[in-house]
Amino acid sequence: MECLGCRIANGLEPDLNIVYENEYITCVLDIEPFNEGHTLILPKKHYWDVDEMDAKTAHAVMEASQKLSALLKSLYQPDGIRIIADGGKFNDLTHYHMHVLPRYEGDGLLWGEPLHPDGAGERLGETRRRMVEGLVEKEPMLKKAMDTLEFLSQDAAARMAYNARMKALSDEHSRIEGAKSETSKEIAIKLLERGIDLQTISEATGLLLEEIKELRQ
Repeated sequence: MECLGCRIANGLEPDLNIVYENEYITCVLDIEPFNEGHTLILPKKHYWDVDEMDAKTAHAVMEASQKLSALLKSLYQPDGIRIIADGGKFNDLTHYHMHVLPRYEGDGLLWGEPLHPDGAGERLGETRRRMVEGLVEKEPMLKKAMDTLEFLSQDAAARMAYNARMKALSDEHSRIEGAKSETSKEIAIKLLERGIDLQTISEATGLLLEEIKELRQ
């Protein structure tokens, strides 16, 4: 393997301080730690940027970051944890790696201000529009969800109603999971009796709206 990151992730480099690994990733101490416990998470397959990773590897990276964060908090009682990964030309290892390191007040690790501000803070609405359009173009099914979020972000009353509806759906879903012996129609009838709206019942039971309307008659 020519890639240093691949060799590290697969245990082929000498004197590695591996603290955790599974079939997808390896967690190894940084050889130049900013603070004690500074750890790198590297996928065993070669990826340069986060958007190249398959879903299982990406999940393994995030799960490992949670394990490491909890561990570092327990061992060192830091004031916070920094989780960061640079991509593109800023990826000095040319292999995806996530830094997880404890932070302390006054440790000197700063986020920093841009050397050449371009007024991005004044164009948040336009920036959001372009990003949402890009996402919807790649995944058309996201459009309905994004339209809902757009509406809810502008109407506090609608947002409260939406949150209440989603809680009701979650509560009913939990109850339904504990009543597997009941048929979908039996569950739908009980939900109708409780005044739950048709769309929520449909989502909870898998029944069509027409079927639910017939049960209501």
